[in-house]
Amino acid sequence: MTLPPYSTRPTLRVDLAQVKANYEALKALTPRAKVAAAVKADAYGLGAETIGRALYGAGCRIFFVATAGEGKLLRDAIGPNGAIYVLNGPAPRDKGALLGAKLKPVISSLEQARYWAEISRETNEPPYTAIHIDTGMNRMGLTEEEVKTLSRDKDLWNAITPEWIMSHLACASITDHPMNAAQLQTFKRMAATLPQTPLSLANTAGIYLGKDYHFQLVRPGIGLYGGKATDRPQKEESQPVVKLLAPILQVRYVKKGEAIGYNATHIADRDMRLATVGAGYADGIPVSLSNNGHAVIHDTPVPIVGRVSMDLTILDTTDIAMPVQVGGVVEFLGDHLEERAREAGTINYELLVRLGQRVRPIIGNRAKVTTNPRVNPPLSPGQSHPDKSLRTNRSIRNARNQSRGEPARGQGQPRAAGPRSGLRTNVRTYRFSEGRSSPGR
Repeated sequence: MTLPPYSTRPTLRVDLAQVKANYEALKALTPRAKVAAAVKADAYGLGAETIGRALYGAGCRIFFVATAGEGKLLRDAIGPNGAIYVLNGPAPRDKGALLGAKLKPVISSLEQARYWAEISRETNEPPYTAIHIDTGMNRMGLTEEEVKTLSRDKDLWNAITPEWIMSHLACASITDHPMNAAQLQTFKRMAATLPQTPLSLANTAGIYLGKDYHFQLVRPGIGLYGGKATDRPQKEESQPVVKLLAPILQVRYVKKGEAIGYNATHIADRDMRLATVGAGYADGIPVSLSNNGHAVIHDTPVPIVGRVSMDLTILDTTDIAMPVQVGGVVEFLGDHLEERAREAGTINYELLVRLGQRVRPIIGNRAKVTTNPRVNPPLSPGQSHPDKSLRTNRSIRNARNQSRGEPARGQGQPRAAGPRSGLRTNVRTYRFSEGRSSPGR
């Protein structure tokens, strides 16, 4: 028996061209403001280095990350010229990374302000900062009393040299929520007590609240990655950029009354045809989808039956008329991201950030996903894949490895482990751009 050419590893496909298109769409909505990019949490699970390079190539020059460690990785990826702000602010153990990678801390308390002032006074050309004020979310940011104190302390203000005054909207995803207007007015009032400085308030959802919320800088995140941010998704411009795909590893038939999966949480109510798929909660499929969610085969939603396990998920394919075969492709995330989030009882943000634990990048052009493995028959020795976008460019990869002092693939020892060795080793990632190769994540 000849098996189709498939791997048992799931695939994460990220369309870099669409990430750039989403960035341009958000720029068009905010013509008077600069558009930064929130690439925290590994660019919402999609790979901060790769996403950062793509957005830098699209003209983005301001980035926001959560921690200094994230900022350092991004600095290594985009080079010395972009501004990288660290949302969680400065801390003593992060001093080396902040100064070494020229990261700009977002100051959210007087303690942080005073600490960074000390660092700045003893450092030649310290990075500038941003000031985060709390306008009602009660999560991070200077309180109103702290803002008053800072406004009176000119030496402290001059020591930390803020470039932006910013805050964060708590309810922007709910268009008509009264807290949006309340935060807007509080932001204006509190910012007016500080030295005149450019302002930033809107995330992706805030952009759709209108130009009053845009000020001089907007900071989209989920909208760059194709997720919907508001309760009016039909008005949003962003398009999906990611697909989580996995291979069918086994097709089996069960009789009515048989148990399926861990803890026998599903009992077959009829004779069924099942497909066991090579992806589980270690790959970003929430356990909460057990007996509740769906995947897609042949453009048809099919239910998940039994409990999602670490590396495997079982699907009921009984009602699909088209062939369901070993090596066929199943889509877990894609154009239906919001629907999957609702089924899992979570938000699209969480589904995306769960994806990043076991992936490795393979660069290619956008390609059509087929769920019938017979479309791509096995290749004979020396034959190239008929779809050029899925060929591996060994010469580019080997040149990149050798520039790092690593052996070429197939020439002796395997590639040396990078600083992120041990992560992202089980899911193949295809990033669809304009066909350009880029270093791994």
